[in-house]
Amino acid sequence: MQSYMEGKVSVRDLPPGGSDAEERKIISAKGEMAQILNRAGESFRHLVYWDLDSARSGQARGNHYHLRKTERYYVIRGKLTLLLEDTATRRKDKAAIGAGQFVTVAPRVAHAFVSSEYSQVLEISPDPYDPSDTVSLDLASSFKSA
Repeated sequence: MQSYMEGKVSVRDLPPGGSDAEERKIISAKGEMAQILNRAGESFRHLVYWDLDSARSGQARGNHYHLRKTERYYVIRGKLTLLLEDTATRRKDKAAIGAGQFVTVAPRVAHAFVSSEYSQVLEISPDPYDPSDTVSLDLASSFKSA
């Protein structure tokens, strides 16, 4: 597991195999199965699929942070750069992420995604989307100018 922003952001591979109780992936003749979230006492109320092809479109996704919401992402396909800024310290970082990785972003960490190829992602949160919890921040532009 890789950690960023003093542990406020984590990136980890889902391990292959394992027991039914674990978050894991299984590759078999049938194809790939990813058990992305399997935690007692935790549910999700926000599930979004999105894709991104920044190389073609010139666009980024995200460019915001949440005041209260923790977000999790599972990369189904592709390669992306996750741009990060801790809104308390203004410290910036970035992470290379790709297919099969699971990312957790804590509240008050600004985040934006830029893909180097066509990418597909699931976004998961135990909290429903609330526009009043989302603060826009043009993170992708600030990385270009740095």
